[in-house]
Amino acid sequence: MISRTFRAETMILALEEVKKELGTDALVVSARQIPGGQPWQVWRKPLVEIVAVRLEPGEDASVVIQTGEKQKSVSTDKKTGMKDLNRKDIALPKKMNVPSALRAGRETEIPAAVRAETVLKKAAGEIEKESLPVAASQPLEDSVEIRGKKIKPKPANDGKLELIQKLGDDEKPQDLRIIQLKPDGKPVLPPLELPVLPWQPPQAEADGIEGAWPVLQKFYDQLVRQGVDINMVKRVCQISADTLGYQTAMDARRLGEHLRRQLEAYVRVQREPAQREHRVICLVGPSGAGKTSFAAKLAVRYQKEMKRSVAWVCADTVRTGGIAEARAFTEAIGIPMQIAYTPGECAAIVDALHGNDLIIVDTPACNPRSEGSLIETGALLTAIPERTTWMVIPATVKENDMLNAAGAYAVFNPRALVISKMDETNSFGTVYNLGLRSQLPFAYFSYGAHRLDDLVPAAASRLVQALFTERFD
Repeated sequence: MISRTFRAETMILALEEVKKELGTDALVVSARQIPGGQPWQVWRKPLVEIVAVRLEPGEDASVVIQTGEKQKSVSTDKKTGMKDLNRKDIALPKKMNVPSALRAGRETEIPAAVRAETVLKKAAGEIEKESLPVAASQPLEDSVEIRGKKIKPKPANDGKLELIQKLGDDEKPQDLRIIQLKPDGKPVLPPLELPVLPWQPPQAEADGIEGAWPVLQKFYDQLVRQGVDINMVKRVCQISADTLGYQTAMDARRLGEHLRRQLEAYVRVQREPAQREHRVICLVGPSGAGKTSFAAKLAVRYQKEMKRSVAWVCADTVRTGGIAEARAFTEAIGIPMQIAYTPGECAAIVDALHGNDLIIVDTPACNPRSEGSLIETGALLTAIPERTTWMVIPATVKENDMLNAAGAYAVFNPRALVISKMDETNSFGTVYNLGLRSQLPFAYFSYGAHRLDDLVPAAASRLVQALFTERFD
């Protein structure tokens, strides 16, 4: 009699080895499931162990049966002093995609004198028969917990039950618990119990300054509505409250005058150039800012009121109608105009017009959010080293757009701000904040459509007055 022990991951693989080595006439004495891998490996997988024999000519099969029963009793005696994880308190899955011959538990005994070929065919038939309904349904999952700590679920649709052993030094096998989950794989959570609280309307934030007098509170609200920086509003109101007495602070005229003087102190303005001062002024700004209209108003002011010679360089050759608009303005004013298509031409024209008191360069619209547009404008300005750059911003744009444009045009080193369309808005806090945060002086305020009367030199008093009257006069 030849006896062999075979170990494999599944029963079918083990029977294949029996058939291959001992032949189809071999007898399976016993089969059981044993831990696989080394003892120190936590994630070791179980293996199937089969003891098979092949009878020599003349031997009786009853001897093999008695030998198998004797081996079974010996192996049972060895396990009496060991703790087995396959206890009754461990709830294993009720249904698995494995043959019924492997569902008996951790150790499955196969009757002796059963040929390996017969067991192999039966196991293969059961797998093929039972895989069809299981595949149609959703796979089951096992959730393993050790003292309440969940371990990653393992699917049970591959025909193998993997018993996860992840025990620490202070943990025992009794702490291992297997829970059968629903087919969807999501555990049922208990209903969330939240305390029922009475609904209360949200409390509005305190609007104003603490302890403000009625008249001072009125001016505070007015400046906040205009959009002036809140820190600046609180500062000037607090200074007025600390400086003026109660009776003076109740006088609206005197209190308003005190607030205006404080706000004007933070506004920078640029004086107009002297009588014989030569300047080359380049105007930059976004599309629709009113650069060409301001250039015409500035040319009229210098020629009519200041008796200065003015020349116009039109570099706005990209915009449709830009050249025609500039030619119409210059012909009406009576000043020369030259057209520059490239930075080199612009520099040559400026040198040729050096004899004029003022040279106005109207540049194309510059998109502050376009790198290519900024590069083109920068190349044009770099060709004119003796220039003075003014930034033209309309008063109707949002404060965030104003600040973004000022930050983008900072690479051109602008010297002053020109605010256009002052008559098209009733909110001037954004203009005030632009001068406060950019620290650039205001040069001119432009409003209206008239070329002469609607351009005034920048004055702090006019801008601050507009904050209280909500109109630019």
